[in-house]
Amino acid sequence: MSIQKMKEKIVGAAIIDTEWQEAAAFREANAAWLDVSFRIGLAILRTLRERKMSQKDLAGKMKCSPQYVNKIVKGSENMTLETLCKLEKILDIKLIEVLPAKAAHVA
Repeated sequence: MSIQKMKEKIVGAAIIDTEWQEAAAFREANAAWLDVSFRIGLAILRTLRERKMSQKDLAGKMKCSPQYVNKIVKGSENMTLETLCKLEKILDIKLIEVLPAKAAHVA
């Protein structure tokens, strides 16, 4: 078999990798919440380090898996308000702040 034929066979059998394109499109479409989630993850990590707590310790208090806590601290988890409130209560920190109704109202 000639080199040209081998090249054609390899190129014909190759699978186009589009996974990175899908991941990039996801990051672009979800940039706003991913940024907030990343900053929340950093705040949680700082608090855990200050208190000499592990992610496993936090998972036990939250009654969830250590893998879920790892997703949170990596900033890759789109958390519910329930989860955010639970984290705030367990860690005794403020992760999000909502303006009072009067301040949020625009005339």
